[in-house]
Amino acid sequence: MNKCFVLALGLILSGSALAQNRPEIATQQGVARGVTENGVHEFKNIPYAAPPVAELRWRPAQPPQKWSGIKDASAFGTVCPQQLRPGYNKADLEPRPMGEDCLTLNIWSTDLKPKKPRPVMVWILPGSFMMGDGGMAAYDGTALAKQDVVLVTFNYRLGYLGQFAHPALSAGEPGNAIANYYLSDQVAALTWVRDNIASFGGDANNVTIFGMSAGGVSVNHLMALPAAKGLFHKAISESSNVLPHLAQRMRDDTGRGPSLEKTGDSMADALKATAETPAATLANLRTLSWQSILEYQQKHAFGSLNPVVDGTYLPEPLGPVFIQGRQHKVPYLTGATSWEGSLLATFNSADPLLGVYGISRDQIRDLYGDVDERTVINNLQFDMFFGSQRWLARQHVNVGQPTYLYRFDYVYESERGTIPGARHGEETPYVFKTLGKRVPVTPTAQDWALSDIVSGYWVAFAKTGNPNGAKRLNWPAQSKSRDVLMNFDEHGISPRTDYEKKRMDFFAERYSSGRL
Repeated sequence: MNKCFVLALGLILSGSALAQNRPEIATQQGVARGVTENGVHEFKNIPYAAPPVAELRWRPAQPPQKWSGIKDASAFGTVCPQQLRPGYNKADLEPRPMGEDCLTLNIWSTDLKPKKPRPVMVWILPGSFMMGDGGMAAYDGTALAKQDVVLVTFNYRLGYLGQFAHPALSAGEPGNAIANYYLSDQVAALTWVRDNIASFGGDANNVTIFGMSAGGVSVNHLMALPAAKGLFHKAISESSNVLPHLAQRMRDDTGRGPSLEKTGDSMADALKATAETPAATLANLRTLSWQSILEYQQKHAFGSLNPVVDGTYLPEPLGPVFIQGRQHKVPYLTGATSWEGSLLATFNSADPLLGVYGISRDQIRDLYGDVDERTVINNLQFDMFFGSQRWLARQHVNVGQPTYLYRFDYVYESERGTIPGARHGEETPYVFKTLGKRVPVTPTAQDWALSDIVSGYWVAFAKTGNPNGAKRLNWPAQSKSRDVLMNFDEHGISPRTDYEKKRMDFFAERYSSGRL
């Protein structure tokens, strides 16, 4: 065979392989070149909003800018400013740059041109609204994408850069003073998905939002957020805790602490940004380095960064919205882990919790019996996390939407007997099939088998609004007459009816009456 012909053929084949391994997709902003690994097309670091820097700091997310040429989308981008903690985010994020130009998303898809558009799952990060990144190993989208969905993760503004208010902003730029800038980021990401996901094989009319902890709180609030209407079609909230009626306020002090404006005023004074006029103060705040803001927030403990009622973007707390049935009408799946108390492992007393929740020791003894303080703390945390989600689920049933509830109590085989239950958010690696990434353990065959089942439930729900199918044990839906959950533990999977009814009803009454 002619050597020149062989060489030419080799170059053609090499170019073809390169094209297959570096797929290019045209978005509304420009062409992105991803990478294909193990049969999954990955596109990373795609901007979904304009960089929130300089004059765009503490403004609602703005549309993304167009780019020329071909954007390399093969690697994760800039990390949103946050504290790096060993054992959580440090190993994943330390090698990457950090900065405010971080509003990007990542996509995993096994078929960019399927015969039928595929359901889309959009992951909303946990991390107390202070930490996290869509490129962390625990949220790798490969395994979910291989179940015929398109998986999206994204970053949103964190800490004081994501939630902020100041009298100068409220007075001088009332249209921008929405407090929860991270919620506007989430809406912007979902808007980008709606407008672009078809190019990646996704169905813009079948989008499921799902998130854990702060991500689960976000899911619950997106269900009530006017700006999010029509941007998603199913919702999953994992290990979330909300006080439906007691949201912090932007301008008014509440029992939960000072208003967000007062908190912002304190930061401006401490960082010497306060000036003679509101306009000058605001200009000074926007020229502060993100490093100084991050350093300040690390020195001043947060009460909560859960969404703040600003009266405009988030007009009211979740409670009245769900009670009156004004939330978005989508199928809903929610629940919690058995050891949500893992978040309070350093607490020696339940008194701070009792004060927040307005519960007496006599009521605790009536609910839990004569138990030690650690059990009181663990029970309270579970009852608040699971109880708040059960209450939302019971309200959601009233609007006629499919609603499913779970309790996750499965512990890695290697850890059994060493911890009292499944840690906060431990259902998540089973959903992503990334066991051992969040907690450094070596998963066993039994651990992986449960992950297959859990991930299958989540994906089926994303596809159809019903988690059942593929010979999995039937997961009963909530109804007006039946209080039922699916329980996951080391003994297997089983439905349970009226779980801890006395405890759940105690907290449900407090939610319904507006006390929590």
